[in-house]
Order: sequence, then structure tokens, then C-alpha cells
Amino acid sequence: MVAKYLEPSKFGILANAMAIGAIMRPIVCIGSDQVVTRRFIHEGKRAGLYWTMFCTRIALGLAACITIFLCLCSGLVKLSDQTEAWVIIIATVPLIFSGFELSTLLLRADLLNKYGVIAINVVLLVVSATKILLIYLGMDILWFAAMNACNAILAGIVTFLVSQRLGLVPTFELPSKEIFRGVIRECWPLIISSLSVVLYMNVDCLMLRAMDSSQEAGIYAVASRLSMVWYFLPVALGASFLPWLTKIYHDNPDQYREALQRYFEINALLSYACVLIAFFTFPILIHFLFGPKYHESLVVFQAHIFGVIFVFMGTARAQHLNLSKMHVFNMASTLLGLCINVGLNYYLIPLYFSYGAAISTVISFSVSAYLSSFLFPQLSSIAMQQTTAWLTSPFKSYCILKELIFSR
Repeated sequence: MVAKYLEPSKFGILANAMAIGAIMRPIVCIGSDQVVTRRFIHEGKRAGLYWTMFCTRIALGLAACITIFLCLCSGLVKLSDQTEAWVIIIATVPLIFSGFELSTLLLRADLLNKYGVIAINVVLLVVSATKILLIYLGMDILWFAAMNACNAILAGIVTFLVSQRLGLVPTFELPSKEIFRGVIRECWPLIISSLSVVLYMNVDCLMLRAMDSSQEAGIYAVASRLSMVWYFLPVALGASFLPWLTKIYHDNPDQYREALQRYFEINALLSYACVLIAFFTFPILIHFLFGPKYHESLVVFQAHIFGVIFVFMGTARAQHLNLSKMHVFNMASTLLGLCINVGLNYYLIPLYFSYGAAISTVISFSVSAYLSSFLFPQLSSIAMQQTTAWLTSPFKSYCILKELIFSR
């Protein structure tokens, strides 16, 4: 509804601002989510780690907001008017509150993530209702930027309060330099890889805005978001399976390979199902929900949706690399995907506009999540497991779904 109300040009401005905020987030969080979650699972004393990372994120979030503000004032970012500058500033404000999002990792580590999901969905429901009211009142784009910011801020704060209510938030402890240095030593490849992932998921919108127009960025944003609807599934699946995989990895290494193969097969099967459902049903939604002005988004979506297959497999592989502490390979893969995406965008966007950006994204996803596994000898077994999962999962669908439903 918001996209239809704002129309492609203004929605492109809003999407561009949100992309800038998303790119800054891995820097603020120092790519530490997987590492911190794993430490929460294994370490009994969480206070030092929790409050060190909490204060770090708030400090880095404040620094990021100041940096964006200075860049806008200096004219380094291409803007259409002053309103666009304010939209970008508002989109970066939630970075200051990113420390509260650590509570989600506590819930995930203790297998209580459902409470966080419920809290976030309640916030989303309230914010969505408010957006409908804003549309009814005919409000400006700044109000919608503010509501997006409120959604991110309130989600973090509410999750923190839920975790505190469950007794998970540890007693305050002064931040520790030793803990911070230890996390940085382990996380520095993840900072680069997380930034690379966010960049090649958002660089298309930024490059369309810079090389073409905000209207093309808006058309692409609608298509990409409809395919990104499915991205929460591999993330949620990974959060559910991480404690289980971690236990098997440490307790029974021989059984771990079999468990990892089944995890790949589940991701492959679900990715096929998502693509089939979305490919044939979402075009109808684009027509009825967004109207004729977004008709070009249909073709873009039908190309972009195939990236979901590689997102599922890449997320599954990332869990293994995290457990094995092979963060350097994850970093190298995502950097390679980013370089390919940017290079293809420079070639394809002038020729095919938003459709070219979608093709670039799918190719870069395939390289980063799958083809890169063949480039490193240490990942050759993972490459074969990924290939086997894609080829055999449709024939094992009944067994896989039965196990997924009853054992998890």
C-alpha cells in the first residue's frame, strides 16, 4: 500500500534511504551475531559479553549517524532535494538503538526465539496500521520514513523488555576491552562478509538511483522486496537448527556430516517450494496491490525470485562455516559475489535497467553461495553436499518434511 501510495519515484527515494541504513548495520554490529550467539550458547557468564557488545553497538551507531549526516552536508551523496536528505537521516537513526537487538540473540541461544518473533510481529502490526492511517490522511514521505525508523527502534526495545521479563538479560557489567578485542579477532572476516552481503543485496537499488532514476529504483525495490519476503525462512530455520547443529558438531563429529546433509536438503526443498509458489502467485499480487504503475516490476520479480534458491543454500553453508570457524572463506565468497554484482550492474543496468539489476543479483548470489565452494579445496566436500541436496531433495521430500515436522 505504501509503494502504491508513494508511486515509484518517491518509493525509490525511501528504498534508497533504507538501503543506506542497511549497509551501515553490519559495521555497527561488527558482523558479530553468529559469534555472539555461539558464545551465549557455550558460556555460562554472559554479562561481560552482553554489555560490552551492547555499548559497542550504541557507540558505533551514533558514529554512523554522524558520518551519514556529514556526508549529506558535504554533497557526497546524490540527492534530488532536501526532503531526500531528511529521509536518509531518519533511516539511519535506528542504528543508535541497535544494542537492544542483542536480546534477540539471547532468545535464540536459549531456544526462546518465538517470544521475540511474537513481540516483533506485534510492533509490525501496530506500525502497519499507523501507515494505513497515514495513507488515509495523505501524509508526506517523511512520515513513512519515520514509521520505518520507529518499527526498527520499537522492535529492539520490546525484544529487550521481553528478554528482561524472562530473566535473560544479565546484570549490568562495565564493558571489557579484552572481550571486545576477542570478539573483533574472531569477527573481522564476518564484518567484511556481512558488509559484502548487505552491499550486494542493496547495491542494485543504490546504483539504479545513481545511474538512472529514483523511479527505476522504486520499480526494482518492489520486485526485490517481494522475493525477499522469503528470506526470513532460511534465517529462522538457521536460528532453530543452530543449537542442534552446535551440539552434534561438538559431541559427535561423525554424525555431524549426516546432520549437515539433511540440513542442506531441507533448505533445498524449501527453496524450491518458495520459488514455485512465488513465481505463479506473486504476479497476481503485483497487479492488484501495486497497480499499473508497477507493471514493470513483474518481469523484474520473475528474474529476482530465483535468487531465493541460493539464499537458502548460502545461509545453510554459513552455519557450517561459523561452527568450523572458517570465517575467512565466508568473507572471500561474499566479496567475490559483491565484485561480480557491481561489475555486472555497470554493464547490465544501462542496457536493461531494473531487469539487468535483477539478473546481476541472481548471478552474484549463485557465485557467493554455491560456485565459490568449488574454488576452495577446504570447501570441496561442502560443494558436493550442496549439489547432492539440490539433486536429491525432491525425491526425499516426504521423509524430509516428516522429519522436519516431528523431530523439530
